[in-house]
Amino acid sequence: MKVIAGFFFKKNRFTLFLLASILCLGLYSYINIPREKTPEIKIPILSISTSVQGMSPEDAEKLLILPIEKEVKFIEGIERITSIARDGIVNVMLEFIAGFDHKKAMENVRSKLESIRSRLPKEANFPVIHEIDLSLFPVLSIGLVGDIPERTLMKIAQELQHKIETLSNVLSLKIIGMRKDILEVIISPDTINMYNLHMEEILLAIARNNKFIQSGNLESYVGNYTLNIEGLLKNYQDIMNIPIKVDGNSVVTVKDIATVRPTFESAKSFARVNGNPCLVLEVSKKSGKNTIETIQQVKNLINDVKSFFPKNLSIIYLQDQSHEILDILNELQNTIIISILLVIVVMMICMGVRVAILVSLSIPISFLLGITAMYFMGCTLNVVILFSLIMAVGMLVDDAIVINEYADRKMISGFSKKEAFQKAAYDMFWPVASATLTKLAVFCPLLFWPGVTGEFMKYIPIALITTLTGSWIMAIIFMPVLGSIFGKPSVSSSEDMEKINAIESGDISKLGIFFRYYAYMLNNVLDYPKKFIFIVTAILLMSTITYFTIGPGVKFFPNIEPSMIIINVQTDSNLSIYEKSNIIKEIEEKIANIDDVKFFYSKIGDIGSDELIGKIHIELKDWKFRRKSRKILKDMLYLIKDIKGIIINIEEEKMGPNKGKPIQINLSSYDIKSINSAAAKVTSLMAKSSGFIDIVSDNSSLEMEWRIDIDRYKAAKFGANVSMIGDFLKMITDGVILNKYYPSNSNEEVDIIAKFTKDYRRLGALKTLFINTIYGPVSIENFITKKAFYKVKKIKRIDGLRTLSISSNLEAGYFADERIKYLQSKLKQDWDSKVLINFDGEIKNQKDSENFLLKAFIIVIVLIAAILIIEFNNLYYVFTIMTAIFLSTTCVFFGLLLTYQVFGVVMGGVGIIVLAGVIVNNNILLIDAFCANLNNITVKKEAIIRAALTRIRPILLTVVTGVLGLVPMIFKVSIDFLHRDILYDSPSSQLWVELSITISIGLMLATVITLFFTPSLLMISNIKKRL
Repeated sequence: MKVIAGFFFKKNRFTLFLLASILCLGLYSYINIPREKTPEIKIPILSISTSVQGMSPEDAEKLLILPIEKEVKFIEGIERITSIARDGIVNVMLEFIAGFDHKKAMENVRSKLESIRSRLPKEANFPVIHEIDLSLFPVLSIGLVGDIPERTLMKIAQELQHKIETLSNVLSLKIIGMRKDILEVIISPDTINMYNLHMEEILLAIARNNKFIQSGNLESYVGNYTLNIEGLLKNYQDIMNIPIKVDGNSVVTVKDIATVRPTFESAKSFARVNGNPCLVLEVSKKSGKNTIETIQQVKNLINDVKSFFPKNLSIIYLQDQSHEILDILNELQNTIIISILLVIVVMMICMGVRVAILVSLSIPISFLLGITAMYFMGCTLNVVILFSLIMAVGMLVDDAIVINEYADRKMISGFSKKEAFQKAAYDMFWPVASATLTKLAVFCPLLFWPGVTGEFMKYIPIALITTLTGSWIMAIIFMPVLGSIFGKPSVSSSEDMEKINAIESGDISKLGIFFRYYAYMLNNVLDYPKKFIFIVTAILLMSTITYFTIGPGVKFFPNIEPSMIIINVQTDSNLSIYEKSNIIKEIEEKIANIDDVKFFYSKIGDIGSDELIGKIHIELKDWKFRRKSRKILKDMLYLIKDIKGIIINIEEEKMGPNKGKPIQINLSSYDIKSINSAAAKVTSLMAKSSGFIDIVSDNSSLEMEWRIDIDRYKAAKFGANVSMIGDFLKMITDGVILNKYYPSNSNEEVDIIAKFTKDYRRLGALKTLFINTIYGPVSIENFITKKAFYKVKKIKRIDGLRTLSISSNLEAGYFADERIKYLQSKLKQDWDSKVLINFDGEIKNQKDSENFLLKAFIIVIVLIAAILIIEFNNLYYVFTIMTAIFLSTTCVFFGLLLTYQVFGVVMGGVGIIVLAGVIVNNNILLIDAFCANLNNITVKKEAIIRAALTRIRPILLTVVTGVLGLVPMIFKVSIDFLHRDILYDSPSSQLWVELSITISIGLMLATVITLFFTPSLLMISNIKKRL
């Protein structure tokens, strides 16, 4: 391998050309790499959805869910099946184990669904498979607000939809608040009876008169002609002329029995922005496309066409991620600049200006090498990668410091700059290589972190592996060449040179005051090495045990200041869409008076959840110009607390893998009564206990429904049946879909829906409705009985068991781990054995992360040990070096105990693993120098002290630069160089402060201890010469 370093050193012109090429390619990659707020996370879930209009959740469970579950449960790789049935809608979610092949899974699921097609109700839409992809969620919402006719607003929205969906970066656009066109056929039941009609006759007549007919060609001796038969309906006048019944010469048409009119479907949902009715366009980008570029494309298009819109139409951009992404990325890039400047200043002080400049070159070049690799890997520039670069700043100079410091000492001792850097490249090749390999070994296991958390955090090892590899290439290949051209000794005075040479010669009397004091202390420690080792080990072990016994606890992931708050509104009552709208309107009027709110966007009615009557997305002003979200939220809850009859559920935007509420409990059983009883017990306990807020249960609904039973026996006696009576009853609700047609002025199909006149569309009208039978008109009440029941709004199943879910937020100062343990201890008493309880959500992610990080930590130790055995071929040396991992880990908990800080499972766990790879480098340098000294120093104690003195400067420099690189994040401070502003406690700094503190505490404390602990271990060894 040294041959490689020698080749590039000799071919220095080629090496410089290669460096220039890398710089150009790196700049190109940096400019063109897509920019995102958070990484694109692939969730190992496939969703199967189907629907049958008007089907109850109970029937949907039997007729749709059970056949689907029965087939798909044997598909390889499925970890959990969650099924949900609502009115007319079914969703089956298949959760796969980590690392699943989504294409193969899609094929397997599609094959299974094809096999059960015949077993599903003929009215059911064939199940559709969706892959859950967070990158496909809207990146921009566009509110169209104005006092203009609804049809005009809808036409503008549709035109924008067609134009925006043609943009290269846009995947799809969804319009919220728009009603579908329908063709209403209004019929009086008296008219049906007068003409002695049945609903089947009307359905059959329209179906037979609205068909595409494949006419074909007519061949003759004089030519070939195409017969074009107009079988499809083109307008509502065509429908009015359809014959329904013929009696002799009399023909009864649709216009004789009904009023036909084009209109909108009944309102099922509303959308409002800042309290004003509107339509909202939700734009989703294609996976891998640049969010900022996508949003700019959309805005440019709207700017080009908005001059054609009515003047009183306002366009409001909601949930615009581009500004937030730019702010976060700029802030983190500024933090990187600060970290680099701090590192450069320290190196200038310690190593001189010229050496510091040479070392500092490794930072931008390593960054560009890493970004180039990530660009071609298809990564995006996001908060995780940018923080990884901040964390890397101190590490990237480690290899360069070792090379330059060694060359510097050689130049001071008389070598020319070319000889000094060539010797540094050769002599320090393996120490630098092993140090880099140990760091890379630390990050490799993190690449295989499963689940959503792993998908989010894996960009840390990706960024660090690519940049650290770049720093090693820089140190071994480019640095010696640059040093041989621009290198210069860091000191020139005879006094300073004498101090540096004293380190090499071991003349302690001529050392500087710091080195002399360190040598004095180390000499005393080495007189009692065993005692020192025992005291340090005992203190660190006891502090770690104490932390986990009486410490402040652990948490899963940092809490971040949100830019958006979502208010979910739930009620137990049967409300019309207009009553729901009035309740949301009342809440809107309250929150409109809060100055910290930028926009609020409300969805009311049919919003994909039966539990909610509405959802308000509240976009807060920039965090720099408003109060903290907790204070804002407190004001909001105070303002809306007097609104009666509703349940408020708050969601705060989260930056990271922890989505949803921190407490999520699933209760499963075959016995529904047992589940309900257990749920009541759990919710009651949570309500009485401290820490739990916004408690929501699946069975909290008290809505009523009317169940109508048809007497099949009696109906059959009159020549009637369930289908005939059912269609008749549907005429008083949503109506019967007779057929569909394509109007000549539209590309969208339109449903033809038959309904009774308005005065019959009520429950009381059942008394006056008559159905035609073989014995003439008979009251429909003769065949039915109706009863009121509490409505089952949703049926949930997990792995084949009926399941009821309970969720809750936590008050400030409470953590999920501690609250779950509390619930478990209380629920042990008198728990129904028929009910399985499973704690899901954050606590599940926390436990999964704990298990993975523990395994990763063990693998890291094994990998580091293997690398060290290859280099030193001595088990005692390897053991000595590995003690640094014990020191760094226990020092973290010692520091957290002193400061009484909570340990974060994800950030703290990653920090400890990162420390393992960094801290062993100190021992590698110490033992490498000790081995070299054994060749010419016979006294072991002197060899140890000389080794420590020669390595203390690079060790301290690498530690100081590593910590300084994290200082901005530790203190949550950044400088906006463009606007000349100092930022404190920004959301991005909140995300990474735990990890920064963990690494800094462990690195500083463990390094100081290592400088005495490792020499003590060498002192008690039996090694007397180099192996």
